[in-house]
Parts: sequence; structure tokens; C-alpha cells
Amino acid sequence: MADKNLVGRCGIYCGACFAYRGTISQKATELRETLNKEKFGRRIATAFDWIGDYSEFSKVLSHLKNLKCQGCGAGGGNPWCSIRKCCQKKGFASCAECSEFPCEKLDWMTKRYSNWNLRNLERVREVGVENWLEEQEEKVKAGFMTGEVIKGIRPPGKGDSK
Repeated sequence: MADKNLVGRCGIYCGACFAYRGTISQKATELRETLNKEKFGRRIATAFDWIGDYSEFSKVLSHLKNLKCQGCGAGGGNPWCSIRKCCQKKGFASCAECSEFPCEKLDWMTKRYSNWNLRNLERVREVGVENWLEEQEEKVKAGFMTGEVIKGIRPPGKGDSK
């Protein structure tokens, strides 16, 4: 049986995400351990001008190490997400259940995911959540990752200079 926690409220499949799969977190942890074992801290790193600010690098590495998510349905994802809040308020696993689908709350995610999330929500409506989850799981097994469809845009209110 497919894990329903992997249904992103907005239509993404959490099982295709690096944060859920833990790939980046795992490699960052391994790199941190290797750097510590080699005693590559600030004293050694500063000998190499091309490394740049090791302290900043270390901060980024710490953030990447902690980049983990259990899936939207299990309480993961971004707590500020208006889509998530809306679905929770209405008691929906995803926007596919909503009579107002698609609405403007999905606009930024649709741009970020190059319409992948909308196609997914439409597919959930067509075949049901269990079948969709199985389809997505097969795609991930075949090598699909969200990095193939995601664009680097900021959500509303994050990083706006206005």
C-alpha cells in the first residue's frame, strides 16, 4: 500500500523530493564527518584561497545536513505554505479534493513546478490517490526527481524586497 503522506497538498509527489529521500542530507553528513576526520576545519581551509569563507561554507553544510522532510501529509513541508494551511483547514489531503481547484493559491507552485503539480492533481482526480501514488513511485524507481521540473523561484512573501 502506498504512503499517503507523500501526497503533496499542492500536487507534488514528496517521494521524488531530495528532502524526503534524504540524498543531500546524507551526503552533507558524510562530507561533514570526512572534514572533521581530516581535521579540515578553519586552520587548514584558510590555506587555500580558492575555498573562500570556510565559516559560511560550514553553515551551508549544516543547513544541508538538516534538510529532511517526512512528506506533506506527515507534517513535513513548509509551515508557512498557504496551500497546506488551506487543505488542512478544509480537511483535504490535496487540492484535488477541492471544488475550487485550481485556485490562485496554486499559482506560485505551478510556476515553480512547471505545471507538474497541476497535472498531478488532475491525474489524482482521474485515477484516485492510490493509483497515482503507485504511478509516482514507479517514476521515481525509474529515476525521476523533482529537480527535473522545479524552477528556482521564491514563494510569495519570501525574499521580497517590497
